[in-house]
Amino acid sequence: MDAFYIARQPIVDRNNRLFGYEILFRGHKPDEDVDKGTVMTATAVNNLINVIGVDNVIGLHYGIIKITPLFLKRKLLEALPKERLIFALFEEDMHDPELIRLLEHYKAEGYTFAINDLHDPKTIGLPHILDLISYIKIDHEALDEATIKKIIETAKAHGIKTICSKIETREAHQNMLDMGCDYFQGYFFKQPEVLEEYPIHAETGAILLLWNLIRNDASTDELVEAFEREHTITLQLLRFINSPFFSLRQTVTSIRHLITLLGRNQLSQWLLVMLFAKETQRDNGNHPLVLMVINRTELMVGLLKLIKPDASKSMQETAYLVGMLSLIHLIFHRPPREILHHLHVSDEIENALFEADGLYGRLLNMVRVIENNDVQKLNQIVMKYNLSPDAINKLSLEAMKKVNAFDEALKAMQ
Repeated sequence: MDAFYIARQPIVDRNNRLFGYEILFRGHKPDEDVDKGTVMTATAVNNLINVIGVDNVIGLHYGIIKITPLFLKRKLLEALPKERLIFALFEEDMHDPELIRLLEHYKAEGYTFAINDLHDPKTIGLPHILDLISYIKIDHEALDEATIKKIIETAKAHGIKTICSKIETREAHQNMLDMGCDYFQGYFFKQPEVLEEYPIHAETGAILLLWNLIRNDASTDELVEAFEREHTITLQLLRFINSPFFSLRQTVTSIRHLITLLGRNQLSQWLLVMLFAKETQRDNGNHPLVLMVINRTELMVGLLKLIKPDASKSMQETAYLVGMLSLIHLIFHRPPREILHHLHVSDEIENALFEADGLYGRLLNMVRVIENNDVQKLNQIVMKYNLSPDAINKLSLEAMKKVNAFDEALKAMQ
């Protein structure tokens, strides 16, 4: 997989439930004459099927892949499972009569198609287009409100679902919700809405208290007593830890047993994971954000091990914590520094999060590059640390597998 990188971006529905992922492929030298970014090529098909595995990338959800007419003309899509993949074509390609004939053929065979980043509502007025596509992706930053409304109204009238991309703020998300968009892509919680009187829920406060007790080396007896006072959290945590995701050889029956079996640091890590799960469920009933957390923490620890094979357990735990805390502001309507104040983190961790200082700050920046599939910066990382694209891909794939397994475990518990 030399010079080939894979990533995925989540797509959520109107209730913030995970619908699927857009699958991103980037490399140095595409094997086809295209200049449209992350389009599917013959090399990408081979890697997806024979090296990576479709199920490893999308789990139980749908996957969207950008393609060109050449992809259809070469019959490359026939090598891919049609049940959960959506093939997105570019708007300008929809004027090709030969492409339309191919779409008609493959639509009848059960394949699903989308238009990628539609800009001109006239395009979906072309003959047969509305009968051939099931989804329309809209780049909301590139269009005015009137155009977006027209596209969404036309799509709804013909039973076509719309996916608004580049949703980066709560305001943009709300605007597209109000206009009737069906699905959303982008980190729309990236900039938190700060409400001065927004409360920290009692249960959330209890989880933070327990976390701080663990981090401040309270005695085992003190921890057990504190957890026993929060019996609801304790029961939920024990149920969580005993889920198939952990594959423990024995059932954990008490907090004292859990401390002995997992250790304090792992217990503190999973308390924060539970915090994410509870807050996101309280907010929207689902868990895409928790999956983002799992992906980022896996990448942080995995990248640390690649760069420093002799990294100590303590270093790995700090990398994990930095990855998790880098997203914690997304579940609270408060400034990130205020949230960290409740957690009493070290200056090293705070500097990594806000100043990109030190080893963990550099790791966090690298992880964001991997998440965004920025091939130019990925290649710089590969060269700087004497890694390989294969190593980066294996790391990304292992993180995806962990996220998919966690996703299944959460669904089984609901």
